[in-house]
Amino acid sequence: MAKSQDEFLTKDLNQNLLIIEEKMFHTEDLKQRKVIFHNKAIILLYLDTIIDKESIEIHIIDSLNKQENERIEESISTKQFTTLTTYKDISYSLAQGNTILFMEDCNFVYSIVTLTDEKRAINESLNEKVTLGAHDSFVENASTNISMLRKRVRTPEFKVEYKHYGALTNAEIAICYIESKVEKDIIHSIKNRLDQIKEPELIQSRQLQEVLEDYPFSPFPQTLRTERPDRTANNLLKGSVVIFLEHEPSALVTPVSFYAFLRSPEDVNSRWFINLFYFTLRMLAFILSVTLPAFYIAVNAFHSAILPVSTFYTLKLSVMNVPFHPLIEAVIMQIVLELLKEASVRLPSAVAQTIGTVGAIVIGSAIVQTNFISNTMVVVIAITAVSSFVIPIGEMSTSIRLMSFPLIFLAAIFGFIGIVFGLMVYLTHLVKLTSSGKAYVDSPKILQSIVKSKPKKREG
Repeated sequence: MAKSQDEFLTKDLNQNLLIIEEKMFHTEDLKQRKVIFHNKAIILLYLDTIIDKESIEIHIIDSLNKQENERIEESISTKQFTTLTTYKDISYSLAQGNTILFMEDCNFVYSIVTLTDEKRAINESLNEKVTLGAHDSFVENASTNISMLRKRVRTPEFKVEYKHYGALTNAEIAICYIESKVEKDIIHSIKNRLDQIKEPELIQSRQLQEVLEDYPFSPFPQTLRTERPDRTANNLLKGSVVIFLEHEPSALVTPVSFYAFLRSPEDVNSRWFINLFYFTLRMLAFILSVTLPAFYIAVNAFHSAILPVSTFYTLKLSVMNVPFHPLIEAVIMQIVLELLKEASVRLPSAVAQTIGTVGAIVIGSAIVQTNFISNTMVVVIAITAVSSFVIPIGEMSTSIRLMSFPLIFLAAIFGFIGIVFGLMVYLTHLVKLTSSGKAYVDSPKILQSIVKSKPKKREG
């Protein structure tokens, strides 16, 4: 009679093996190995695609063959193991890379940790490069990532909690925070949100972001996804919570402010006035990325009278033979820009650089020469693109470029009034945003953090 996977094991070894194979859907990488231990049959059950075969040979089979005592616990004492009594626990343990040790006339089994320990070497981050500061980045192993944080934050108050979510994937999540820095309400709120995960196929960090963010439909990201341990450690010390998803080479930081997306790890290694200059430059880049195309369209379509005479004639001469409205020009150039960016990302690195450079020159020159797009519009879109690429976090950079589209349409219909209305909506939404219950925009704190590195005059 078939048994439920929640039922307990029996003392019938063969029946137990048959039920476990059924619960594992008769997968062909489920292997058995028989060992005789003091005239008793022992069966080792494991998935040979994810276990460390050398570990099984050395720490289990050789130990059993050499052990004179009949206590099996002493033979496997060099490995981590637990005892299991239900079919459900055994099937999940097998899927996690453990080896199950069955014995005759026994209604429990030993689950021994034998997961293969394959790790990628720690290299420099590809998406968050810096010239000053550390050059290591996270890898696809949560334990390694946590160790990189512990080397930077060597305090007993550094706390790590593990949880598993997803009925099918059984994904492991590590929640890290400093006990004295984090607010109790925030950590409680984050844990409650994670417990609300109902998706059985949890495998992407974006699924965690949707649960953690207060406004998941906002264009502004409210959780910081980073590959850099130094940036993550700095946020830990400020009271943020860091979340790692196993097999993801990045950390999710929450709560986080809007200004964190405009800061680079280089800032903490620079002099205070350099720090202030580059932060101001990034704020200017943010404003240009959002408003410059819309400003150009509004001036060209409605408000050309505000320009000096020489600039007015230059602008009109540029658009004289262009058959399209400035709105159509801007949309075409924005789409072409995104196409070039996407192509450069998908192609091999050696080809991507050629496509990005040659494609921009050839396409830009051809479009201008055929009078489809004006020279001024090409310059405007080029400045907009460069400004968006100045933003250190790629997720925010992409959001900024997309935020320019509503302003473009408003400028084409209402001119400066449309731009002001759109900016008021953005600003109101930005001030209203929260990240894990904390304000997303807090001007006094950012000014304090920038000037904080300003050295004091030494006496004597």
